[in-house]
Amino acid sequence: MEVLAVRWLFPGKEIRVDTVCLDCGEPIVVRMRDEEILEINPPTAIAYLMSPFAKWREGTGAFN
Repeated sequence: MEVLAVRWLFPGKEIRVDTVCLDCGEPIVVRMRDEEILEINPPTAIAYLMSPFAKWREGTGAFN
């Protein structure tokens, strides 16, 4: 999920992130420009967070 935040550092520019799946080690590519996702490979890639969305801001100094 953090990788999606990098686009804010480069407004109007195409960003490409190459990474690997933390579960199986297969490569993942994400390309984006501003709010538009240009490519996700493999197209079946998904994200998973262990923390419930409602609790994201709890317990971190940045938000408390």
